[in-house]
Amino acid sequence: MLVDTSVAIDLCGMSQDELNECKPAVSKENPTSPSQPCCTALQHADFACLCGYKNSPWLGSFGVDPELASALPKQCGVANAPTC
Repeated sequence: MLVDTSVAIDLCGMSQDELNECKPAVSKENPTSPSQPCCTALQHADFACLCGYKNSPWLGSFGVDPELASALPKQCGVANAPTC
């Protein structure tokens, strides 16, 4: 009997697919403007949770620039997004 061991990642209210939509906009190498699906996903993100990762080495290990990630809500026009 085979068991599906895949795990869906949900980080701070964002699914793995939603996080992947935003990755090009926060990548250290050749960042792009955020896509519409990324900005849509940010509308329901838990920003207090996301801010908790700002100084984490975890981000760098995935090629994420913390400063670009912090600027993403403003680029997407998210109202009342906290400043980390």
